[in-house]
Order: sequence, then C-alpha cells, then structure tokens
Amino acid sequence: MKRIRNGFIVKSGNELESATIYVEDGKIFSILPGDNSDFPVEEEIDAEGNVIFPGFIDPHVHFDDPGFTEREDFETGTRSAAAGGVTTIIDMPCTSIPPVISGKNFDHKLGIVQPKAYVDFAFWGGVTPAQIHSGEYKKTLKELKERGIIGVKFYTISGMDLYPRMPVPEMHKAFSYLKSLGLVAAVHSEDFYLVSFYSKLMQEKGRTDPESWFEGRVYEAEPAAIWTVVGITEKVKNKLHIVHLSTKEGLHIIRFAKSHGLDITAETCPHYLLFTVKDLMRIGPILKTAPPVRREEDRKALWEGLKDGSIDFISTDHAAGKFPEEKSSKNIWKDYAGIPGIQLVVPLMLTYGYHTNRFTLEKLQRLMSTNAAKRYGLYPQKGSIEIGGDADFTIVNLDKEWVVAPENLESKGKYSVVAGRTLKGKIVKTIVRGEVVFDENKGIIGNRGFGKLVRRKDENNNFSG
Repeated sequence: MKRIRNGFIVKSGNELESATIYVEDGKIFSILPGDNSDFPVEEEIDAEGNVIFPGFIDPHVHFDDPGFTEREDFETGTRSAAAGGVTTIIDMPCTSIPPVISGKNFDHKLGIVQPKAYVDFAFWGGVTPAQIHSGEYKKTLKELKERGIIGVKFYTISGMDLYPRMPVPEMHKAFSYLKSLGLVAAVHSEDFYLVSFYSKLMQEKGRTDPESWFEGRVYEAEPAAIWTVVGITEKVKNKLHIVHLSTKEGLHIIRFAKSHGLDITAETCPHYLLFTVKDLMRIGPILKTAPPVRREEDRKALWEGLKDGSIDFISTDHAAGKFPEEKSSKNIWKDYAGIPGIQLVVPLMLTYGYHTNRFTLEKLQRLMSTNAAKRYGLYPQKGSIEIGGDADFTIVNLDKEWVVAPENLESKGKYSVVAGRTLKGKIVKTIVRGEVVFDENKGIIGNRGFGKLVRRKDENNNFSG
C-alpha cells in the first residue's frame, strides 16, 4: 500500500481540506482527513503542501500514430501529457493510417501505440460516407463499441482523403444508429460550402497573409454547421458533442439546443480563450488552427460559456506540426493547421482561469477532468477522487511562477503560441494508477508502455455537468 500525504483536495469552490490518500493495486483505497497514518505503507508520496486534483483528462488529441509520426507519436504525445499533469488522453480516429473505422483497425492501432504510452488513453472511433453507403457501418460501429470507444468523430469539412466529410443524409443514418448504441457523436463544425468557396476566393485574389486564413474559414461557417448537426439531433435525439467551439454565435446555438432539451455538450480550447485574429496577424503560422481563432467578442463569450456551464469542458485539440518546416511558410495556406497544447493546458487554465477569478478550483476540476469522464463513460474510474477509482492524481503548486520555453516541451513540435510567457501554477507530480510518471525535479520517470487502454462503460454514461 502507498500513502499520499501532506496535500490538500478541493472541497468546494476554492475551499481546500487536508487529506491523506491511501492507494492499493492502483486504486484509491481510503481517503482520510488530515495527516493520517492509520495504515502501514510500503511507499509514501509527499505532496509538499500542494493541491491534489483528480488526474486531468484531455478528451481531444491527435497523436498521429501510426501514419503521421513525423509530427507526433504516442510516446512523445503521452510524455507531453505526463509532463502537463494529464493522466488520461482520448485520441482521435482520423489522423492515423489506417483510420480507426473498424474493429480490425482499432486492434492494429492499439497494438502499435500501447507499448509506447506513458499515461492511460481511450480511443474515439470513426465512420466514413462509403461505409454508410455500403451498409457496413452498422457492423463496424458495433465492433468499435465492443472494443470500448467513447464516441464517434465526424467532420462537416475535411482535408483528409482517408477520412472525408460526412454529408447530411449519411450523418442522419449514422446519428440514428449511434443513438441505438448509446454513443456520442462529436462534430468538427464548419460549413463545407462556405469554407470551400471563400478559401478558394482568398487564394484566387493572391492573398497569402495570415488574416486571409481567418477570412477564408469564414466566421459564419461554424454556426451554420452547428445548426445543421443540431437539426439532425433534434430529429434523431442522439448524443451530440461540438468540438473546439470558437464563436459566440455557435455558443448561442448550443445554449438554444440545451434549453430545448437536446443531449448536447461542447468543448473549447485554450487558444480560442486567449487569442484573436489580431494575434494571428501578429504571430503568424504558429497560431494557425482549424477553425481559426476569432474576434475579441468571441474570446470573451467563450469564457462566459465556461462560467455558466454552456461549455462543458476544455480540450486542447493537440496537433503538432512538423517544426519548423510546416509552420514557417510565408504563404499561410501552405502551413499546417495545428498546435501542440497538452503540456501547457493546465498551467494556462490556472493562470488565466483560476488566478483571474474566472472560475474556482472546483470548476477547474470539473472542466478539465470530471465532466469529460462523465460524458464519455469513464467516471468514476477516471475524473474523481473516490474510493475504488483509479489512483490518478495531478499534484499542483498553485502559485509557482515559471516561463514557457518551447525547447522543454516533450512533444516533437518544439513550438508554442505562449512561448516566453510567465505562467502561474506548476505541475509538481503526475500520478497514474498510483505510480509517479512525472516529477518536476526529475522529469519523466514513468515507464514506456505503462499507460493502458481505458474502455467506456455504458452504465457510467449519464452526463450532468
């Protein structure tokens, strides 16, 4: 048995209480108040007076393995997670070759990535229009559910040949079947026709500047696409999730859908909370993402969405481009649309969320751990500090200040949109199933291959943020 002592857990709001946590066989055995020594232990972990959070979860990452490992792989991606206090990641199905669109492809990916993982992981599943047309999708989605996927990813616009966009008729069929399976449909929402036309128009005009990316990925594309998928969900009554929300208008639609009883959740990312198109014009391709960062009114609205519960959790959409080759062109249309984010998400949200009084520690815990675990059927195994749950913890020094140095990132992408900034809040230790995998003084100390697949459990899929 192990003991984690000299730490504080979040009671409510910003109120903390001293606690001692006992761990046995990777599970939480007991949680007792104060500095307790009731049980004999073989190992002790000193939290050094810091806050012990349930292990943070990033529910939206692209670790590109197998297939695009020149950008990232599961080893560097999960090392980044460990260094950032993230104990569980959920990897997308689309940036793998082959994509995770069948049981066979799931097994293939798992066999490659599990031996590399430093933290625990779950998988999103996928489906293509061709599978809908052939009728194969009912077989493949059932195979994927049986293997424990937490949901299925869709694009209304896609730049990936092996993972095309899903038109409305096919999406209706897929949503209908997912309802019967009880799986969440997650959608990248940008209207194909608007983006295609205006992106082409920008390039025909010879525009290569960063602002042309913002204008080509036209603002109205996101709310238009969200209305589309909300319209389908209104008919089908399936579980819907909007990924990387970036616009105030999109947020209005999500509020409308929730107020009318639709089973819909949403996430946003740090870059949409911290940056605007003016920053894109200043910083250039390093800040290029899809969808792009938007306007100041959108940035402010997203913070309000987090505050009032309209936005349910925070993700990174971690997608590291090959640096500097894919992030340094003078033609914004040739640069890779993606940034590495997982190692910095917790300190960023402490700095700009908690320390600016935008939300409490309790709210931070829900936004970055509990809510995603509940939505995707991983709770209470993940996302909680409860007896019987996995002993996943992130120990954080709330007040330690430090400067972001991209060369210290564990990701293959050694670049950051917050390079040189002073952040307040430092990861002290990351603990996965009772084992310390990262220590701020020693770095990564976990073992390659220690991370395990976490499977969705149907009985734990009732979400209430």
